[in-house]
Amino acid sequence: MRCTAWIGWIVLGVGMTVVPAFAGAGDEAGSATELEQITVSAERTDTLSKDVVTAETIQAPNVSGSVLDALGNEAGIQLRRSSLSGSDGSKLRLRGFDETRLRITKDGVPLNRDGSYGNGPIDWSILSPENVERIEIYRGAGPAKFGNTLGGVVNIVTKTPTDDPETVARTAYGSYDTWDSSVAHSWKVGKVGWVFSAGHFESDGYLRNNTMDRDNFSGLLTFDLPAGWQIGGGVDYSDKENGNPVYNQPDSPYYDSGEPDAEEKELGGPGISSRLLNGALAWGDGTLTEDENRSLTAFIEKTMDAGRFRVDYRLWNQDRTETYYAADTGKKIYQRETEAEDDNWSLQAALAYKIFEHHIEAGGETRHYGWGAQKVDYIDTAYFSRAIYSPYFTFVREGFEGQPNLMAYHALYLQDTWTLMPQLTLEFGLRQEWFRADSVDPEAFGFEWQAEPTDLNEDHLDPRMAITYRPWTDGAITARFGITHRYPTSPEYFWWYLNNGTGYFNTDFNSEEARQYELAYVQSIGKIFELTLRGYYYDIDDYITSTSIRGVGSVYYNIGEVEIKGLETGISANLPYGLRAWANFTWQEGDKSDDPYDIDNQLSNQLPDFPETLFNAGIDYTYEKLRLRCWLNHVGERDHFSTDGLETLGAYTLVNATAAYRLLSTENLKLDLEIGAENIFDEDYEEEEGYPMPGAMVIAGVRLEF
Repeated sequence: MRCTAWIGWIVLGVGMTVVPAFAGAGDEAGSATELEQITVSAERTDTLSKDVVTAETIQAPNVSGSVLDALGNEAGIQLRRSSLSGSDGSKLRLRGFDETRLRITKDGVPLNRDGSYGNGPIDWSILSPENVERIEIYRGAGPAKFGNTLGGVVNIVTKTPTDDPETVARTAYGSYDTWDSSVAHSWKVGKVGWVFSAGHFESDGYLRNNTMDRDNFSGLLTFDLPAGWQIGGGVDYSDKENGNPVYNQPDSPYYDSGEPDAEEKELGGPGISSRLLNGALAWGDGTLTEDENRSLTAFIEKTMDAGRFRVDYRLWNQDRTETYYAADTGKKIYQRETEAEDDNWSLQAALAYKIFEHHIEAGGETRHYGWGAQKVDYIDTAYFSRAIYSPYFTFVREGFEGQPNLMAYHALYLQDTWTLMPQLTLEFGLRQEWFRADSVDPEAFGFEWQAEPTDLNEDHLDPRMAITYRPWTDGAITARFGITHRYPTSPEYFWWYLNNGTGYFNTDFNSEEARQYELAYVQSIGKIFELTLRGYYYDIDDYITSTSIRGVGSVYYNIGEVEIKGLETGISANLPYGLRAWANFTWQEGDKSDDPYDIDNQLSNQLPDFPETLFNAGIDYTYEKLRLRCWLNHVGERDHFSTDGLETLGAYTLVNATAAYRLLSTENLKLDLEIGAENIFDEDYEEEEGYPMPGAMVIAGVRLEF
């Protein structure tokens, strides 16, 4: 571990040296009071509304075994998966923005990773549903304390130590031979508190060779210190084995008619399919990707009468092994090991303080990231084209050194939320950002660049402002404006470098600048009725996008200008007899101009894979020991730009249901029977082109709480 990896642990270590003096000190003078878990960087302000996904929804049984499914009912959210339990790429979109343009946090600490080697910006598999208390969704640019948040912020709030010991265990079995089991425990004894959770998930999957076998573990340990201080540390770990979907179309000599027709999917990177003699047809059943993810966190927090101060540190690593087997003989043809995330780390500090009618927030963050080395353990060159002997593709044969500290991001912010009068709140903030991307070292990818070496060094001062007016009881109107900058990830930056080196697609490459405008109205009537209306408009310069080219790989470039506008509406009503009805509708439109790749304008200025309409509706029923939920999700048709030209992905509507019945309830034990049914009417649909999703599915199990 590099010396930089110890930066955050210094904060924790200072406090740990005095813990023995205070742990178990009882009620002696000077002892600390019990502290409530506080999420500093995702705290709600008067001008920023949020939607909350409850623990009941998150922990309801589903065949994917992922907390991601719990977000599918929220306005403006689109899921783009190539399998139910796969681990490839970005799956979540909010207002059309993918995970690289969202801030995904766990208890306020960003989870966004570098995403090298096709592993995606977020590792959703490391999150255990039993350890999640709720998920908060903030939309739009938000206050200055939030950074790159074009789509918004998704904050995952985990469980905290409980006064009394609490243990929850569950297991469920469902379609495609899916098993999902987990256990979670929390307790606080004196000054010491802890939360632990562990889970196991396995499934045969729906697509050919797309099996999943995953174990994960999370732990948190906290200590209360005198004078309102608290320190803590945590770990998140997952170990998973995921089968790469195999090309299964009638034109393949290895076609299996008993499996769904589907394209191939490499779950690692950089891809080798374009260098194989028979392309995607070259690999077959047994081809898999193994990932081990580790994340360490530490914090120190001070609670004051008028505010609080907190520092958070996070270090994360990912090791990956990919093994490919031939489709014709079944023998191993390729294996490599990769340090996909190599001691990447972040440090953030936040201060919130109340001064008269002003709520002042100040803080900053720093983040250092890049990709690690790749080692080729085995290669059968008979299955590869002569391209692997090209100086541009020697990485396929030999691997490379990587460049772990390629990029750095720093930011400072200051924000004031001023309650001018009970009916009027003003918010103004500034966020200063610095971004650095070094020149890519030739050794980082194993060959001399033909393009002129370059780097990026940028700094921007971005304003955020909002005004909220409450004209009547439980009603609020908010107008918000913000400027945000979104900087390239290292995979985007690298592939742009590679495209320039090969001379395939030589363009400039810049960070994005987005101006966001929003007008929202929220109205509640007691605890019975709630209505939300939001209209938004984004004007984005130098929008970063990509496409995949056979024989080349990924191509990244800037679209000159992108405009995204939309309307989100939501309504919920608490009805008699334990009923609650809810619905939300999203209309959105994305237009582009100056697209250097789509020069024929095949998309007619429309953004690809961008449905204009999204609709969710459902009804919940609670009566004594029974809980029921039935809902539908509708996604409109989308234009998709593939290598073969323009295609249209059809609209689809899914009907789902969950139920829980309490079989036993005593002072020390609760036993629930749970069942979930997905895609009840067997809809034929795709979230991502080329990868059909499953038909009707069911999963059922039991949940114990003691």
